[in-house]
Amino acid sequence: MSLTEDVANTVASLTFDELAAHVRDKAKLLVLDHVGCMIAGSTSRGAKQMTPCLGRTDSGGASTVFGTSLRFHPANAAHANAHSASMLSLDDSYILFGHPGASIIPAALAVAEDVGSSGKELIAAIVGGYEMSLRLGTAMRPSEDRDRHVKGYATWQIFGACTAASLLHRFSAIQTADAYGLTPMHAPLPFLRKFHSRPMSLLKNNYGWANKGAIMAIDLVRAGFQGNRTIFDGDDGFWAMAGSDRFEPSDMLDRWGERYFILETGFKPFGVCRWIHTAVDCFRTLLTRHRLGRADVKGIHVETVSEFVRDFNGPWPQSTVEAAFHIPYALALELHDKSSATGLREGDLADKDLQETTSLISLSTLAGADEKFYAKKLLPARVNVTLRNGETFSEQAEIPTGAPGGPAFGPAEVEAKFLTLASPIIGEANAERLKGALLELESLSVREALESCALP
Repeated sequence: MSLTEDVANTVASLTFDELAAHVRDKAKLLVLDHVGCMIAGSTSRGAKQMTPCLGRTDSGGASTVFGTSLRFHPANAAHANAHSASMLSLDDSYILFGHPGASIIPAALAVAEDVGSSGKELIAAIVGGYEMSLRLGTAMRPSEDRDRHVKGYATWQIFGACTAASLLHRFSAIQTADAYGLTPMHAPLPFLRKFHSRPMSLLKNNYGWANKGAIMAIDLVRAGFQGNRTIFDGDDGFWAMAGSDRFEPSDMLDRWGERYFILETGFKPFGVCRWIHTAVDCFRTLLTRHRLGRADVKGIHVETVSEFVRDFNGPWPQSTVEAAFHIPYALALELHDKSSATGLREGDLADKDLQETTSLISLSTLAGADEKFYAKKLLPARVNVTLRNGETFSEQAEIPTGAPGGPAFGPAEVEAKFLTLASPIIGEANAERLKGALLELESLSVREALESCALP
């Protein structure tokens, strides 16, 4: 049996009943968190450009476009929703592997609503999506040198959406293998090393297309198409297509059913790139501990990973996407009581006081940070604040809030974040009902759970 067939057999047999309660609960929290991001992100400039664009080629379907009254074909609904979720940079994170949920949950919700899945089936499909996606990312982890030249997340995370949709359509192992074989033909190229040029694209990681491409592959299998059933095997396997120079086949199924990658996925409290969060945490700690305000601060110096120093600085951002990858901007927001906790705002880009504050912030490489980042998946940062009275304070950390092993961002915080994001769009009562339904998914159908997400 080929590796691809072995993986397909294992995935196709996944059921809700085999999942431990804490795995199910994590899946439900991730759905809640992501739906909040999709609803709030639907009002962003990027979403208001993308959703009408997709609508022009959609004749209507059963799947919700969150934050709107629209319903699209599952592929287009998943595309629109994933794009909306990524616009606020508040969607979940797996260190060094981007935002896995954005290429799983939108597709899973869209397909589940279309085919009338139960909440239990949705939970199992989402767990399967995370396992497939992050195991593949681990197996094809490139060398540090290759990663510096070729990088992309949606390129391989498309298999998370494909897995979730396969499970929801109750594919056999052979059909799942066919879907895996067709999926790479719809995957985005690994383009991230060109992402930080200006202007930055509002497509970001292009997770929207990853969702759509995966559902297209699923639909082709349903139409009778076959795919390459050895897509993960050999020297010419998908890992080589995606630009990696290494692949460890055993990682695809290692400790399947024992180690759950979904449990290692973190929640984001701030609407900026996850790699910036440790610096934000450190700065917030200093502001609180020493009761500092704008008038007290003379200068701020951030030491962190060299890649962040290179890419997360530069000219004043011209869009919220550029702002999400700008360390001085993220810290200036905190000092001006405009935290990114509810997402970045277009209006703040015109704030001259914010711009003046960013001029006080400098960056340099922290000794040993690169090794910890590339080899250990840590996010080291040290923030040094100099006051006008000559005093200096420093704070250092390696794991951000919401990441496994870091300061906690648990169920209560995720629920509060959801209500903060969703209530202004769908109303407080609907947001409360939707929250309750998503946290009780196993006792509802997906269509029942989403009844409260309509615009008031």
